[in-house]
Formats: sequence, C-alpha cells, structure tokens
Amino acid sequence: MQTGKKIKVGVIGATGFTGEKLVELLLNHPQVKISYLSAKLDKQQKFSDLFPRFKKRLELVCKNLDIKEAASLAEVLFLALPHTVSFKVAPFFLKKNKVVIDLSADYRLKDIQAYRKFYKVTHRDKENLKKAAYGLPEFFRDEIKKARLIANPGCYPTVSILSIAPMLSENLIEDIIIDAKSGITGAGRTSSLAFHYAHLNGNLFSYKPFDHQHLPEINQVLSGIAKKEVNLRFTPHVIPAERGIFITVYANLTKNISKGQIFNIYEKYYKKEPFVRIFNQNLPQLKGVVGTNFCDIGFASEGRKLVIVGAIDNLVKGASGQAIQNMNIMLGFKEMMGLE
Repeated sequence: MQTGKKIKVGVIGATGFTGEKLVELLLNHPQVKISYLSAKLDKQQKFSDLFPRFKKRLELVCKNLDIKEAASLAEVLFLALPHTVSFKVAPFFLKKNKVVIDLSADYRLKDIQAYRKFYKVTHRDKENLKKAAYGLPEFFRDEIKKARLIANPGCYPTVSILSIAPMLSENLIEDIIIDAKSGITGAGRTSSLAFHYAHLNGNLFSYKPFDHQHLPEINQVLSGIAKKEVNLRFTPHVIPAERGIFITVYANLTKNISKGQIFNIYEKYYKKEPFVRIFNQNLPQLKGVVGTNFCDIGFASEGRKLVIVGAIDNLVKGASGQAIQNMNIMLGFKEMMGLE
C-alpha cells in the first residue's frame, strides 16, 4: 500500500489511554495523516478541546462512531475499543478492504472456548478470527506483512513472551512463574474505587492470580513458539505508577548453562530487533522504558535457578507503539518510523 502520498488513518476509541497515545504517536509519523477520530461522547467536539495539549497540533473533530463515515475517510483503522466490542465493527471494515489493527483482545485467542471463559461472551466473528495475525513482530513479522487484520498483543503478554520465549524455545527452562506489575493506566480510564488516587497512592495489590484474561494469551503464544504445551503461573499486580509493566520471571534451568551462554541465546533471537534491548550486566529498570517502544530484558542465574526481568511501557510497546510498529510492517514503511 506504500505510496508517495500520506496514508489516511482513523482511531476508533480515541479518548482512552491507548487511543490518546495512538493520536500522539501518529502525529509524529511522517507517512500518515489522521483523518477520522471517534469515541463514546455526549457530544462531538474537537479533539484538542478534549485534550488541550493537542491545540494547534490537531483540530479534528472527535465524533461518536459512524462506521460508514470511518470507512470512507480512512484506509487504516486502529480499534482502541473495549474487549468484546471490536468484533462487532471489524468485519465491516475488512469487507471494505481496510487495514484493521485491533488493540483489544477480540482476535488474540484462537480458542473460542477460552475466549468465552475469560471474556464471558461468545465470539461473533469466527471467520476473521482465523485470518488475524498476532502482532508481535519479533516472532510473527512474516505473518504481519501479509495480514489485513492484526490482533495487537496485550501489554502483559508482550513483555512476558519476549522475556521468556528464547529460553523456552531452546528447551532450557521449566516451572515458570511470572510476577508482573503494572502502572495504573494498564486498567484503562476506569472509575473503579480501587483505582482512585487516594486508594492507589502508596499502595500495591495483586489481582486475578488464576483467571487473568492475559494468561491464556501468554500460554497460547508461548506454546506455539516453543512447539509444546506451556502452562505457566502468572500473577499481576497494580503499582502506584502512571505507566509501565515490570515483570520478574522465576524458572528452573533444565541443564547447567553459564551466564555468557544465556546472554548469547538472547542475542541470537534479538540482535537484529530494533525494539528489544538485552542487558548483560545490570537488570532493567522501569524508568528506562517509559515513553519508549523498547522492551528491556535482563537476567540473573545461580546454579539451575534463573531470574528474568523484563520491562515495557504499557501504552507504547504494550499497546499503541506496537500497533504503529505493526502498521509500518504491513504498509512497507521502515519499522521504527514514528517511534524513534
């Protein structure tokens, strides 16, 4: 689709955290023009009135969704919608031959029974579910290039899969436990009491230790990469920070291996990847990735005990930045364009 003219893109769900971040990043992309914005609003208004930091940068009106208008005005549609909503609108855009990048979970799980279990509804677009490419470029770049529909990964799965996959693919780890921590924006613009400032400030809590919706996604993708069934343990937490995902992975090594050999394995998988950074000495820190599309990975080992540390910005590599990375791959742009 790459041409000399700018590609027209639309953001549906533009007022959520991921939608707002998409708009911010797309404004810095030299090959695209934002041509349509929608959200669930009491009345339509300029996006810059909703978010004053966009004044004199984007004066486009944000409206309630009109799918026909969206399809007529945009070639690429980013769906920054709640789970169980995207599959109601994506089929229309795909029939109109649009590129669709879905940031919800609606096209991530190939097992419709698992989707029903974790999202409490029956999937309504099984036909396109089969066609969706999982948008983790480091492992599925070839599929992304040929796709018209991208299932953009979840934030927890992105950092978890990238941190674990190399060692798992080499059959070097077992008994995997993920201790994950997320900033407040990972919950979306919710009005839940648990996410009010007075409750969250100075607080930390875990949730959904056995039934978090990202668990089947992590297991599914890692099982496919490792070519064997994976069933790990995963416990997420909320921390009093605005942004970022930080995970500590505990695993047992299947054989004795030196730290240098572990580093070489990660280098083999990620040396050419523009957005993965491997730490050989120190361990990653959350502030090192906030505001970037990088995933930082480090490790420590003693005997057959291994600790892996991974960090991303949940709004960038964990959502909107990765969505743009996928768009770049699909349209033949340089992968880092708009994300440097």
